[in-house]
Amino acid sequence: MDVRKVSIAVLLVTVLLTGSLLIGCSSASTPTIAPATSTPETTTAPTISATTAAPATTAATTTTAAAKSIEIKLSCHFPAAHPTTDALWKPFGEQIAAKTNGRVTLKIYPASQLGKVSEEYDMTVKGTCDAALIVPTYHPGRFPLEDVFQLPFLIPGGSNNAIEKQVQDMVYEKYMIPYQFKDVKVLYSNRFEPNVLHCTKKAVRTYDDLKGLMVGFPGGSLPPQFIKAFGGSPEMVTAPDMYTSLERGMIDAELIPLETELGFKLVEISKYVTVLNLGAGTNFVGIRMETWNSILPEDQKAIEELAVWAQNQTGQILEGVTNAAIGACQGAGIELINLSDADMSKLKENAKTIDAAWIADMEKQGYPAQAMYDDITAMEAQLQSK
Repeated sequence: MDVRKVSIAVLLVTVLLTGSLLIGCSSASTPTIAPATSTPETTTAPTISATTAAPATTAATTTTAAAKSIEIKLSCHFPAAHPTTDALWKPFGEQIAAKTNGRVTLKIYPASQLGKVSEEYDMTVKGTCDAALIVPTYHPGRFPLEDVFQLPFLIPGGSNNAIEKQVQDMVYEKYMIPYQFKDVKVLYSNRFEPNVLHCTKKAVRTYDDLKGLMVGFPGGSLPPQFIKAFGGSPEMVTAPDMYTSLERGMIDAELIPLETELGFKLVEISKYVTVLNLGAGTNFVGIRMETWNSILPEDQKAIEELAVWAQNQTGQILEGVTNAAIGACQGAGIELINLSDADMSKLKENAKTIDAAWIADMEKQGYPAQAMYDDITAMEAQLQSK
């Protein structure tokens, strides 16, 4: 081959290779620009049926453009028609999606679709669901310290009671979470309305009328002690089962908050409600730790801010449903009965022995029940003096 032709060919190859290398280097030194994260069209909270709207928090900024989307499956024993569905869960889910730019969404499974109410803590820990509305009293013997809320007259009743709420938050932060609920992320806690007595056949007008009643209770170790103290026979009946148990005469009455007259349709079968205003158990939204830890820090912060709204909203909803239930009872001809001061004094006298026995039992098990009891009474005295 002609030497001149070979030289020209070599020169051309060299030029091409050099150009390729320069293009490659230029490409490697140019930073990758992630696409801009879109902001929701509206940053205002959705209109909801209760008295407060979800807070308008600043939309979280994604750390990476390819952040994994997370759907939180939340199990709840409340029926789909319960007022919390439209006034709490729907706007709560909408706001979580909005404030995380769709990276985190919430899907609600009402009416115990994923499992029994007594299994929801384990369902959350094991991953059957990502989160649940957990009612500790539905797990007999599992969370004994939580029974402090069901000491009949210790903590003021009412989920929207200002004093009760502060006491509840203190007890959860200082005692419940470290000792009982450390396996899950407690997003927020709340408390049911005061317990009353729902009766289908016999009216309870006096202390003596309580004797001999077969009384259902949803859970916990203290309600049965209280029922026995006034001469009744306790029978554990969870909220989803109480309608049938009352209707079929398997129990004479159910000791549970007044709002269930509407929430669980007891208004259809009740004839009398005796207003005792006893202590009631708590509930909380727990999230599986693995799920929570997979959420971006800025999204966790946004969800925690929304949880403050959700806690207040729950209290207002339950209080509102209780007031509505009173009206529904009156409209249905259900008699609302208040015991005399003398009879209430008898009940409170019985409760003193229950308090002392419970504290002693918890202390034997190694729980700081006396310290918790003292913290509660001291805090209540301080708050009531203001």
